[in-house]
Amino acid sequence: MATSALEPLSVSLRALVRSPRAPLIALAVISVLSLGARAYKLGEPCSVPCTSANDHTLIFDEAYYVNAAKVIAGIHPPSGSHYDDSPLGSDPNAEHPQGAKLIIAGAIELFGDGPFAWRIGSLIFGSLAILGMYFLVRSAGGDPCDNLLLVHSRIGTLDIYALAPMIWGVALYLRGRWISAAVVLAIADCMKEVAPYALIVLALIELARGLIAWRDPGAPPEWHWWPSLVRWFACSILSVGLFIGGLGLMGLVARPYADAEGKFITGGPIDELRHIIVYASQLTAPKPTGIASYPWQWLLDLKPIVYLRVSSPLPGQAAGITPDVSFIGEMSPPIMLLAVPAVIFFLVRLVVRRPALGGRDAGRAAAALGDVQMSILGTAWFLATWVPYELQQALDNRISYTYYMIVVMPGIYVAVIHLVTLGFRRGRRWLQGLIVAWALLVLAAVIVMYPFLAVF
Repeated sequence: MATSALEPLSVSLRALVRSPRAPLIALAVISVLSLGARAYKLGEPCSVPCTSANDHTLIFDEAYYVNAAKVIAGIHPPSGSHYDDSPLGSDPNAEHPQGAKLIIAGAIELFGDGPFAWRIGSLIFGSLAILGMYFLVRSAGGDPCDNLLLVHSRIGTLDIYALAPMIWGVALYLRGRWISAAVVLAIADCMKEVAPYALIVLALIELARGLIAWRDPGAPPEWHWWPSLVRWFACSILSVGLFIGGLGLMGLVARPYADAEGKFITGGPIDELRHIIVYASQLTAPKPTGIASYPWQWLLDLKPIVYLRVSSPLPGQAAGITPDVSFIGEMSPPIMLLAVPAVIFFLVRLVVRRPALGGRDAGRAAAALGDVQMSILGTAWFLATWVPYELQQALDNRISYTYYMIVVMPGIYVAVIHLVTLGFRRGRRWLQGLIVAWALLVLAAVIVMYPFLAVF
């Protein structure tokens, strides 16, 4: 009786899953839930009593970027904090491009100095990154997927501002719209200096496509060497040129100021770019100390960073900062469990054995093309964004931190989700059961690692 009563619901659910609109419905649900999770208690934590903007606690590197944005907006940070005596209207955080800080400063001008203004930009760019991941995967011909580092898309740091346009730029390039891609990637470059890694992603994608086209007559014509080289070179030149122009324009709005040296950077965008490169080259140490780590440790999730941790006061103690929070810079352990195996699997598969392109069956040909492009995208993004960090550390003892993985994660998401999708579709029931259990672990990790629910 109960089984027959549930049968119509089961049929309806199966019809919904098979509907062409199912991915868009899932995207809408994920976007709304993600936005709610990131917007929840956006202004917390705060000192007690919480009566002014300065009572709100800055989280991790917000101490640099939010204070720099305040200076740009003509507000002196609190005495004793970063950039408290920098010239108003300048950008005292000249080691990074001004883009993200200008957005935060604009929000401060619009909404007033407070946590909503400091973090609303990250909230918006985090949402754009979620939509961008969907667009990126669909542009590669794969199934939709989404995962993002929740913490960085709700605090006022630079990384999410760079990541969102990186994702959209690569997606536009895969759609054949290289001019639009160049514009969007230039915007990413104006946010943080790691964004040009996206051009390496595109170079590796074109290299892989060219090798496949050389071996497989069924590959699309645009995958051959000459059109690939022209397309990538033109996109790169335009993107770099627009970035330098953007750097110059931003310098007119917020003049770069080297706070440690106590002087303005003169000479336009080229001198500013030189300052950024020189500053980064000096961040070296014989071995990682404190919160620093080796890039290989990121892949094993070995060294998370405590961004901010607030615990309730003991009985009899005065209240300090509330509420209890635990902002941790850490990747999702279940996802990282499959990260390296997924990348290695698709890299070997592309070299040794991959689906043949072309063929008479249009449906199978499209599926094979999507399969190959997803494999290329995941491995290319990972190699282009993680390997540079590893080389810098190995060759020059460059200091690195776990949160640098933010720009690496889209490649890992693509590779892991594509591996899981292939396993679920082609695997036996026991494998499908393992995949379902893994998905539940991913969901559990999201809950356990949520800043306002995490166990201390």
